This record gives sequence, C-alpha cells and structure tokens, in this order.
Amino acid sequence: MNKREIKNNSKNVMVVCVACFSILILVMIFGFIIKESLPAISSEGFKLFSGMLWYPTHSEPEYGLAAMFIGSLLITLLTAVIVLPLGYIIAFFMYGYAMPWEKNIIKSSIDLLSGVPSVIIGSFLLVYVAPIFFKLGAWSRENILLGAVGLTILSLPYTASLMEEAMSSVDKSMKEGALALGATKFRAGFSVISKAAMPGLMNAVILTLNRIIGETMVVLMASGGAAIIPMSLWDPVRPLTAAIASEMGEVELGSIHYSALFAAGLVLLTISFILTLISKKISRRSSK
Repeated sequence: MNKREIKNNSKNVMVVCVACFSILILVMIFGFIIKESLPAISSEGFKLFSGMLWYPTHSEPEYGLAAMFIGSLLITLLTAVIVLPLGYIIAFFMYGYAMPWEKNIIKSSIDLLSGVPSVIIGSFLLVYVAPIFFKLGAWSRENILLGAVGLTILSLPYTASLMEEAMSSVDKSMKEGALALGATKFRAGFSVISKAAMPGLMNAVILTLNRIIGETMVVLMASGGAAIIPMSLWDPVRPLTAAIASEMGEVELGSIHYSALFAAGLVLLTISFILTLISKKISRRSSK
C-alpha cells in the first residue's frame, strides 16, 4: 500500500468517524430529552399535550402545552405569510433584474442583517415598532404581530439567499430559450425559471419554517407571554421556545414542571426533525 492509498484511507476513516460521532450526538440528544420528558408524560398523560392551561406554579398546577403549541404554529404561519413572498421577490429581483453592483449591495445588506443579534431586533421592535402598533389599535405592547415582524426581519436574509441560490442553480439555457421564444423577462423568470427551481424553492420554504419555529429571543421579547390562543393580531402569545427560555433557569430540578419543559422541547425537536427530513427528501428529488 503506497502513501497515497494510506492517505486516502485515513481520510475515509476520519470522515466515517466524524459522521458516526455526529449521529451518536443526535441520538444522545434525543435520548436525553425523552428521558427528562418521561416523568411529565407519565404523570399528566395525554393531558400534557391536549391541555390548554399552563399554570405550573399554582397550588394545583396545570401543565397543558396545547395553547403554546398552537401559538407557535400560528406565529410561524403568520411569519411565513410575510417573509416567504418578500424573500421570493428579493430573490427574483436579484436573479432577473439586478445589475451586478445592485446585486452586490443587496447581498451585502442581507449579510449585515443576518449578523444582527436577535436581542437587538427585539429591542428595536419594543422601542420603535410597538408604539406604532399602539396607534393602529393594539392593546398589548407585545403581541403576535410584533413577534411575526421580528421573526420576518430575522429570517428574511436566510429565505432570500436560499431562494436566490435555487433560482441561480437552474441552467441558464432555459432562460435564454424562453427569451428567444418571445417571453418577457418577467415571464421567463416567473413561469420557466421558478418552475424549474421549484424543488429548491420548496426546500427554502421548509428550512425557513424550521428556522422560524425554533427562534427564541425575538418571540420571548416581542410576542407577549400569555399562554393563550390568540384571536387577533394584537393578542399576546407564548410560543414553546419562549416558555422554555423564560422558565428553565428558575424551575426546580427534577420536578414535573422541569420535565414538562423538556416535553415542550421534545415537541419542538420532533417538528424540527420532521421538517429536516422533508427538506432532505426534496433535496434528493431535485438532485435526480
């Protein structure tokens, strides 16, 4: 065996070891969260996931996660309704219309925005955006709409970059062929390129949803804190991530409250895992 073969074999062994280590860490994380969740699941049963009341410190505590779970889904969907069209418009402009210098400016701005800490975004919302919402009729300083705006700011660079990469990966001959057949630049980009890039665009959507539902600081600061199902855009909401972040540091170790917070984390981890599997499946289909 020559030196090159030894070097290649060493690299292969290293890659396999790193991959196995990553899988082991993932299994350990799942196992740890499941282990810590079991006391609450055993004690509360299905009521833990179906109950609407979250009063863990009352004399007769309630550990219902349903209202917070629904709140997490609602703020995620509201953010998606805002950020996905905006991200597509930015990506479409960068791909089909922007001059090279314009594209560089937009990309630089996106990179700068993506580097802003989420706590700064939350502070900006509370100081400057919340008063505007009060003038528009909001009754709560923090509400689901304010949280969605913060999540939009946070996830927009990610969404726009992924969508632009998906469109740029399409063979340029498809666009040139559409233009040669008389299609307008908009028609070629919207009907031909976007359709060809659909697997990549759908992958961007799934990854964006995964990012939104796992965000903590912005929703903790801007979405309120009431574990209720919001009936309007001005109602506060308490997503699962906010509950975990705000209560985990003060909860009694080993208590049912402690275990219920891990059960909330298990719900989030399961959702993230499912979204990741969907993303991987879409990526495999697009590569065929």
